[in-house]
Amino acid sequence: MSLRIQREQLIWISIPIPTLATFMNSRLSRLVSFYRDACDPGCRVASYRQELSDKLKGPHQLARDYSVSTLRRLVFSRDQEVREAALWALGAVGGKSEYAFLGPWLRACDPGLRQLADHAREHLLMRTRSEHQIRFAQRIESSMANSHWKSANRMVDRLVVEHAHDPQSWLLRVSIRLCTRQWLGASQDCRYLLSFDRDNYRACVFLGQSYWYMNRLGIAKECFLEAARIYPDCSAASLANKLRLSA
Repeated sequence: MSLRIQREQLIWISIPIPTLATFMNSRLSRLVSFYRDACDPGCRVASYRQELSDKLKGPHQLARDYSVSTLRRLVFSRDQEVREAALWALGAVGGKSEYAFLGPWLRACDPGLRQLADHAREHLLMRTRSEHQIRFAQRIESSMANSHWKSANRMVDRLVVEHAHDPQSWLLRVSIRLCTRQWLGASQDCRYLLSFDRDNYRACVFLGQSYWYMNRLGIAKECFLEAARIYPDCSAASLANKLRLSA
């Protein structure tokens, strides 16, 4: 073997070759770093603050570095913080299909993961709304605050027609119907919402309230228990307990 070949072999041996594990650890570290920056100081649950956009240069940086399919896989990581970071990131860059994907995580064993999944689903809904839809919903809420119920009813009927697949549109109309004693209409809206968003625990709570006001306490209790099963951190369990004590 010539001296030149021996020297080249020594050079290759001395240069560390990055492994796949090293590359993946670097990617995971970057994702966790993004997640930590997004958290409030001393809080494990990420918040979606407005100033976060500047810090992360918007969700485009996350979307560029991590595909949605990759983030979905990382949600099942053995590392706790990686799971948390992946759930948070899905809320920041995911689409409508991720809203349903995150539903089962509302009943995860870890309360931190449950809260992250809930925040991520809310953030996904906010990101998919148009400016017109947001302003229109704000007008409805303003009418509710001023007790202009006829105007609020008229506008919210239009909202659910134009945005029938947005859960928040239906929840807003349910709120108005509960405030105006339209118990049956409120229950019908809740059932329709649950037909395409089965993990919407808020709809279960509102459905229970509708039956409560209609004095159908047994069904109301079941609705509250179902809401607590979907998302154990909601207050529905205490409502079900009140019904049990009053029975």
